[in-house]
Amino acid sequence: MGNNLFATYKTGENRVTASILAVLRSLSLGRIERLLGAVMEQSAFELVRFQNQPSRGAPGVPDAEIVGSCRLLVETKIERAAVRADQLQRHLHRLDQSKEASQYLLVLTPDDARPAGVGQIADPRLIWAPFAALDQAIDELLGDKTEVISEREAFLLRELQTMLWEEKLVGASKDTVVVAARNAWPEYQMYNAYICQPGRTFQPVQYMAFYAAGQIYPVVSRILEVKDDIVFALGRYSGRMGQLVEHVLTHGQREEGASAKVFLLSSPDDAETFHLANPILNDVRSANGRPSAFTQGQRYVKLADLERAKTTSEMAGD
Repeated sequence: MGNNLFATYKTGENRVTASILAVLRSLSLGRIERLLGAVMEQSAFELVRFQNQPSRGAPGVPDAEIVGSCRLLVETKIERAAVRADQLQRHLHRLDQSKEASQYLLVLTPDDARPAGVGQIADPRLIWAPFAALDQAIDELLGDKTEVISEREAFLLRELQTMLWEEKLVGASKDTVVVAARNAWPEYQMYNAYICQPGRTFQPVQYMAFYAAGQIYPVVSRILEVKDDIVFALGRYSGRMGQLVEHVLTHGQREEGASAKVFLLSSPDDAETFHLANPILNDVRSANGRPSAFTQGQRYVKLADLERAKTTSEMAGD
């Protein structure tokens, strides 16, 4: 399975589950709760509750209280349409014996739609999510400028994503990456390229679209070439890459000697570039009703969905 960090784990579902747990154990509590909350669509998800001066239930007021109030069971499937309702019922019965205030059974699968075995059970504790939701949650976490993430955490999270891709648990039907593009969109218009930090991991896709200012722009470019660790130095490269480096340095967009990952893209007037009928407006809302960015880093979709959608909520099943 390539050179992925998790290649030494056992094969099949056990290796996938063990890999996810190994990465979660390496993260801070807050980041664990953020990732799991995003996957489970539980905006206020808590593994541990911290409270100052709890006064209910007994006389006396201690200075603080730390309570572990959640039990989360995880069932993973690496094959599509492999969920069995009888197995899930047994897991839920195990939760019946628990005393935690919050109880969940999280089922992670590579399916694009809710598996039939999940749909047969009406229990609010049962939550299904595709592995793509975990992949997306990692992208959003790593793309959040307000999160101070260590190099070790970022490395492990990207390695986990690589394992999910190599196992073909995500991305099988997605051919387009949508990137957060407040700066990238004007750069694309100038250089017909996307420039980002070196070493950033992307799934192998054919097209790139740009999200900024509450919309996905209607220009979807074909990815012509991808090169990592491009050094911005005059005379170092020939052809189109050399021209790009020269133009970027001339316009002062990067410092000489800086390195980056570079996607060479089809231009807006190129025959290989798709033009959508309209910009796709972002109408996604969080659980509390606030506007939520479609992506803060990168997100994978189907080009066919972009072509038919008028709002991002119409692609909620991506």
